[in-house]
Amino acid sequence: MLTGSIFLGPYFLAALFLVLSVFVLREFYSLGKIAGYSPQFYPGLLIGAFIYTLSFLFVHDVVPAKLFLVLFPILFSIPVFELYRKKAKSLGNIALTFYGLFYVIIPFSILNFLVFPTFPEAGDYDPSLLIIMLVIIWTCDSGAYLFGVRFGRHRLFERISPKKSWEGFFGGLAVALLASWILSFIFTQYDFLFLALIAAIAVVAGTMGDLVESMFKRQIGIKDSGRFLPGHGGLLDRFDSILLSTPFIYFIVQFLR
Repeated sequence: MLTGSIFLGPYFLAALFLVLSVFVLREFYSLGKIAGYSPQFYPGLLIGAFIYTLSFLFVHDVVPAKLFLVLFPILFSIPVFELYRKKAKSLGNIALTFYGLFYVIIPFSILNFLVFPTFPEAGDYDPSLLIIMLVIIWTCDSGAYLFGVRFGRHRLFERISPKKSWEGFFGGLAVALLASWILSFIFTQYDFLFLALIAAIAVVAGTMGDLVESMFKRQIGIKDSGRFLPGHGGLLDRFDSILLSTPFIYFIVQFLR
């Protein structure tokens, strides 16, 4: 479904990622609830959907940049709204509501800019960088798993994720670099060195993203972030690497333009 929406065009992709971002944010807020907090579910989800939609419209030159200023009164209404909820741990509730928007919605919103790599100049829809990022992350995950199972001896971050190993990390990196080399023949507008840099960033940031989410789950004593995908965990489990990789990759893409 994700791959299909990419080739169907920006509107299909934006609609899919809008739905996914809301569901992933809801899953994150559910983790906060399990931890004993009461994040502002519906205000947070509505604000998140608004931020994502605004970024999509901005990229398409439908709304001006100054419209983003409306986010200031909206975001600062979150602590005011907490006054009327009569919930315990108000500071934690506010912090989780804010962080969910930052952790989930901002990376999903950046994807709108990633598929228009020439922004703010006028440009056509180009999902190549998104496809490259997804392929590299998926191949890295597969390589890390296979090398980790076969050769894993030295723990990468045992306190957070006892099964992850340095052998798996470097195995995933090697597979990702191989994938970037193959992709350089498919997407000839990018040379191998550029894609290798993207791969290295995606592997490091993706691994950190996975560890960050494992830290959240370990703290509250659960294995999976949700039950959206039976046998495979929740949506947050599927997108944790992408959430942390996207801001770094977009920064590098813009920096090297």
